[in-house]
Amino acid sequence: MKTVIVDDRNSIREFITQLLSNINGIEVVGEAENVTNAISLINKTKPELILLDIQLPDGNGFEILEGLTYSDYKVIFVTSHEEFAIKAFKYSALDYVVKPIEPEVFYSAIEKAKTHFSAGDQQLKIKSLIENLTGNKTSKKLVLNTQETVHVVNSDEISRCESDGSYTLVYFQERKIMISRKLKEFEEMLSGLSFYRSHRSHLINLNCVDRYEKKDGGYIIMKDNTSIPLSSAKKEEFFELLVAINS
Repeated sequence: MKTVIVDDRNSIREFITQLLSNINGIEVVGEAENVTNAISLINKTKPELILLDIQLPDGNGFEILEGLTYSDYKVIFVTSHEEFAIKAFKYSALDYVVKPIEPEVFYSAIEKAKTHFSAGDQQLKIKSLIENLTGNKTSKKLVLNTQETVHVVNSDEISRCESDGSYTLVYFQERKIMISRKLKEFEEMLSGLSFYRSHRSHLINLNCVDRYEKKDGGYIIMKDNTSIPLSSAKKEEFFELLVAINS
């Protein structure tokens, strides 16, 4: 797998090269330390994998992706712990490695890049990532992978999520998708938007709530008439959020 490393620090490029030397089938075909050189190098060498730093002296890694004429690649982002950027990667189901780089995490990301996804899927995910970083702050594009399909959806299209063990059922107005992620991951990913964990098994879009019924201990009725339990300890918080989102 032809690989290009993009990072402004020579010591990190050397460390990544050393790690890659322990992996069969990886060939480093070039390194770049800034946006301009990276775009030129990638278009010229046409790598299958790009290991991409975000913050660079003359811009950022996203500008590199937008500036490429070549598109048949996979990408793993190598980044400092920046919550906003990491959440954007999670929205888009893109792999990332946090600095300082832990070898085991790095090797796992490389193995996934070699075997688990296609360059075509990556282009969908990268497009979603860039839209999330530059577009609407109240709705985000999510990339949801199933065994057969890569779904790109807007977060506000999701009415609710329901836990099913290590899987989550994601509900839309007229369909549902089973995703191999725990509900906790969806809660973290959708935090800051209009979603609320009403119960250990349920994450709901507050914009899709129709009413609250007080009988039988109390429960939430969604606009599709689904009944959702509300933990007694969360009732006060739920009502406060419901008032805030509708005010």
